[in-house]
Amino acid sequence: MNAKVNDSDAATEALIREVDEDLKRDRAEKLWKAYGSYVVAAAAILVLGVAGNEGWSHWKTSQAQSDSARFAQVSQQATQGKAEDSLSGLEAMAKDGGAVYATLAEMKKAGILTIRGETAKAVESYQLAANHSGMGPLYQSAAKLNALALQIDSGDSAKLEAELAPLAAASEPWRHTAQELLALLAIRTGDTAKAQDIYTRLSDDATAPHGLRARAAELRQSLEAKGRS
Repeated sequence: MNAKVNDSDAATEALIREVDEDLKRDRAEKLWKAYGSYVVAAAAILVLGVAGNEGWSHWKTSQAQSDSARFAQVSQQATQGKAEDSLSGLEAMAKDGGAVYATLAEMKKAGILTIRGETAKAVESYQLAANHSGMGPLYQSAAKLNALALQIDSGDSAKLEAELAPLAAASEPWRHTAQELLALLAIRTGDTAKAQDIYTRLSDDATAPHGLRARAAELRQSLEAKGRS
């Protein structure tokens, strides 16, 4: 997990430099088309990794060994060039597995579908996972957030904003990522003032992850530079 996060941070730093140049050249539309999906995918993969790994570690000792072994087997197939077998196994487990593993299977399936570019199916899987109560509200919120993240570049902006708003509330565990997605949505719709306000609040929020705060500060500065040009 740490290696993935480090790789993501390095890629994000390079992304920020290019974003800054594009904004200064007044190419906001190109910015969104070039980078919006990348940022969304990075956020979704990170949330999936945290939810999947922590969820499995927390629950595997209290679930039937058969469910644990079954989940491990079908998940491993995805890394062995057997994505179709993995998807079939995960889909079956999402239907007949225990409450916890049914949720994990649905989220794992959604992650594989995301990587394969099958966005609509991935969104559907995340939405199904969000409706599972077996792992509690933390993971339901993660699933909801992933479903919304995958729609951020093409979904109905008003609907997305309405669904992201509750996840961005101060009491929500994934609020910082939800707020960042709201900023991306604002950029997509041309409301740079709103995006700048969100980035300002995120960069000043001591409870936000360090990498996210740094990214928000850079993007806020880029938007300010664009406004002065």
